[in-house]
Amino acid sequence: MTAEPEDHRPESDDVRAARRAVEEHLARTADEEQANRWRETGRVDDRVAEEVARAAWDAVQEVTPPPPSPQAGPAERAERSPERAERHRRAVAVARGLRELGHSLDETLLPGLDMAAG
Repeated sequence: MTAEPEDHRPESDDVRAARRAVEEHLARTADEEQANRWRETGRVDDRVAEEVARAAWDAVQEVTPPPPSPQAGPAERAERSPERAERHRRAVAVARGLRELGHSLDETLLPGLDMAAG
């Protein structure tokens, strides 16, 4: 069940991504208290919001290869996997969406120019 805003304003894609991530997180953790609050109010504690954002960035790190060796050629250094790019886009959307929903996140979980949180 998705917690919907009561004022029926259109939500941004980032907020929808954050809501999906919260739902997935609550399903994995089986935190009934937070799940009930989510269903009733559409809100979770900032602690849970940070766990959701951290999990999104951890997913990026899981598919991030180690830094190339100094001897690697330019093509090897520039190569980025589509899976990593998609996970990165999702992590950025989740962090932005959680902020739009009014959650305070640790600065290390916010997207930046060269974001590498995890």
